[in-house]
Amino acid sequence: MQKNSRLIWLLLVGLVAFIGFLAFKNQQVAPKAAANSSAVQVKTEVTELSNLKRQVQSLGTALANESIQIVSNASDYITVLNINEGRTVEKGALLAQLHDVEERARVAELTAQLTEQKRQLDRLKNLTRTQASAQSLLDEQQAKVNTTLAQLDGVKARLNDLAIKAPFSGVLGLRRVSQGAYVSAGTILTTLDDLSQIRIEFSVAEQYLAQLQPGMIVSSSSVAYPGEEFDGTIKAIDTRLDPVSRSVRVHAILPNPEQKLRPGMLLTVKVTLDQQAAIQISEKALVPLKNKQYVFVIQPDNRVVQTEVEIGQRLPGRVEISRGLQPGQQVVIEGTQKLQTGTSVTVVE
Repeated sequence: MQKNSRLIWLLLVGLVAFIGFLAFKNQQVAPKAAANSSAVQVKTEVTELSNLKRQVQSLGTALANESIQIVSNASDYITVLNINEGRTVEKGALLAQLHDVEERARVAELTAQLTEQKRQLDRLKNLTRTQASAQSLLDEQQAKVNTTLAQLDGVKARLNDLAIKAPFSGVLGLRRVSQGAYVSAGTILTTLDDLSQIRIEFSVAEQYLAQLQPGMIVSSSSVAYPGEEFDGTIKAIDTRLDPVSRSVRVHAILPNPEQKLRPGMLLTVKVTLDQQAAIQISEKALVPLKNKQYVFVIQPDNRVVQTEVEIGQRLPGRVEISRGLQPGQQVVIEGTQKLQTGTSVTVVE
């Protein structure tokens, strides 16, 4: 009986000791669990240097490389009309011919008259070698030849005005007249555009003027061709700035072999000023505060420090950091709403 009582007491003492041990362990683990539960879960990004194209963006208007209105230089009826709308023509191609029968007849008449006058002039030249009195007749005949030559040149010039030709290779626009119509001098017949190359006119802010140079790469895009880019180079920079907008006009040349770009198109233009290594981070990491930008940098003890940064160029979803960060630092990109300097964080993949 005593042995059983003693055994029971030993079991009770052992049970009490075990319960005390468990309570002690719980007291040791609880602070650590509490500490872990208070840490804010965040997603981060490690900063690194990457190649960055420094670009300036603007809106531009497409212009034909060469563009004119084909007009009549004289008043008469159209006898020939070779205006095929939307077709490419070569330089010197006949586009329209005005009634020229009278001018051609006059050219033939003056040409025959000039031939006879030159024959008489040659005969008088032979006479002057033997007869001194023939010199006055020679001078008179020479004057007649010169007069006829001048008249012939004038008629030929008018004849050329009646033949309307393409001054350069290009694409014809819509026809404004019909064959047989009577046109006056200055009447527009059609348009002619050289679309083998496209000029883009756009404006760039004054602050980038010193960095602009002819020959710089230009990339453009149009809503008519989503996802497609058209590359070219800066051709010329205006010598004057707009005093209202404080911007300078720039012309760029783009090859247009397939003639996808047309005059009048609105284009988004990007000029690559330079390329250099720079730190870029997700724009979600930025915390704006009183016209300044901050990020949270994680320290070795897993606590964050709010750090002011200066931003440079913005890209889709990314932003350049020009001052405030170094390569290899870990910055918070998600979960910044619950953070302040000294907050403990847990990084979540």
